[in-house]
Amino acid sequence: MEKESIAYCGLNCALCQRKSADIKDKAHALMAALNGVNFSEVAKVIPFMNSKYKNFLKIVKFLSGECPGCRQGGGNPFCGIRKCAKKKEYFTCAECEQLCKRFKMLFRVHIDNEVQDNIARIKQEGIDKFVETD
Repeated sequence: MEKESIAYCGLNCALCQRKSADIKDKAHALMAALNGVNFSEVAKVIPFMNSKYKNFLKIVKFLSGECPGCRQGGGNPFCGIRKCAKKKEYFTCAECEQLCKRFKMLFRVHIDNEVQDNIARIKQEGIDKFVETD
């Protein structure tokens, strides 16, 4: 694994990209199916869809894209974790004494304890060893 694929929060962006591949493929297929039946025109004549279809397409386009990882400009552009780590010039938040309130959202999303486990391993082993063994 590349060191640059480890996000500031400790997530492995490459692993996330592999996990998201099925969603990306299905989003591409959905876009193709919608375009194939000219659904943008259909949505215009259905009152409740007319105003919502463009936002729906934004979500599908987002899901069908490739996230390069947060160190390469991907991820949440408003991420407080990234902003804080960069300000402190930390490679990951493992350099902090404890994980802060900015992690609450990640704990709700990553219920498998990946964030906590990775940060703990990085603290214990160091980033270089973590990257070698993960």
